[in-house]
Amino acid sequence: MRPDHQEFADGVKLAAIAAVSAVLTATVVIGAGRTLLPQAQAAAAESPRMTPVVLR
Repeated sequence: MRPDHQEFADGVKLAAIAAVSAVLTATVVIGAGRTLLPQAQAAAAESPRMTPVVLR
């Protein structure tokens, strides 16, 4: 390849690496968040407390 095409190919490779890294990072972060945060059923079981409000 000519040097111009080689630079373009290197750019495409870097973009592909960045995309794969972003997907893997998002997968790990979402998985960790689901592990650490309470499940939806447990959170739904707790009833939120209502605060009475007086309008003037």
